[in-house]
This record gives sequence, structure tokens and C-alpha cells, in this order.
Amino acid sequence: MTDHVDNDTALEEIMEFLADPPAPGTAEDARFGARLRQVLAASIVDDPVDEDDPVPKPELALDDDLRRKLEAAAKRRSSNPFGEHPEGIGPTLGMDLGKS
Repeated sequence: MTDHVDNDTALEEIMEFLADPPAPGTAEDARFGARLRQVLAASIVDDPVDEDDPVPKPELALDDDLRRKLEAAAKRRSSNPFGEHPEGIGPTLGMDLGKS
């Protein structure tokens, strides 16, 4: 588990990791993943529950280009059991992927 830092520090670390990505499976790679999730979560706002509520602002503002880069990095980091088929291989192949 990684230590928690404030969102601005996490963003700074993310920028360093993007410039020089850590080797997969290392402690630095785990920290990169944790910081990436933290930054993306801090940049999202929930819709107001009531229309009279003030419009919430994200804890961390990201421009669209940086958001796309971070989301792409997060997508690359996610594991996909279907390899080259990110949407799945589908039932038409007659494969039972359930555990026996």
C-alpha cells in the first residue's frame, strides 16, 4: 500500500511518472497506479443532488488534453483477460469462461 499525499503532490508525481514510466510490477509502478487513481478521482465532480445546490467543483482541475492522457494511461494499466479484444470475445465462439 502506498502512502497518501495531497492531490497537487499526486499530480506532480504523475507528471514525473509520465515522463519516465516505472517498470511494470515494481513498487514505483504500484505508486504510479495509486497516484493515477487519486488524481482522476479528485478531478471528477458528482452532479448536484438537488438543483438548488451549488454546482460542485472538482478538487483538482485538469485540462482536457491532460485528462485524456491520464485516462489513456489508466486504460493501458488496467488488466484485460481478453487481451486484444477489450470488449470481450463474446458468446458466439461457444467458449465457457466460467470457472468449473
